[in-house]
Amino acid sequence: MPAYQYVHDVMLRDCEPSGIVFLPRYFDMVHTVIENWLDEALDWPISQILGSDGLTMPFVNINAEFPAPSRLGDRLTWRLSVRELRRSSLWIELSATTGAERRVTITGTLVLSEAIALRTRRWPDPIAERIKEYLVAAEAKSGKQVAE
Repeated sequence: MPAYQYVHDVMLRDCEPSGIVFLPRYFDMVHTVIENWLDEALDWPISQILGSDGLTMPFVNINAEFPAPSRLGDRLTWRLSVRELRRSSLWIELSATTGAERRVTITGTLVLSEAIALRTRRWPDPIAERIKEYLVAAEAKSGKQVAE
């Protein structure tokens, strides 16, 4: 499965006093992963998107599952993949693991829109082409095994 990867070391600022990651911090991490993916993989930095392009990319829905807690000192490997690319939106999946143990899975839809008018915008063609590199095969979306 094609995926962008980002590593995050869990620090004290991420944790409750017990040393377990405070659940809202996962959403901050998700934003960091997305920003880095846009910049590093798509060559479309958020400063350009929000600045000179005058666009925004909010979540319109989001779902999160937390099968196991993350703790201070854990190294989380985040993976971002695109489940579906539409005219002006993306259905993405982000997951974080430590070793083989899944700690969080977040799925959601991002919509590209004009920042002021809040009208949806079509993905620029060069960006859409780069996004397709992270698109999961149709068989994987349906839960079927994909031969490698």
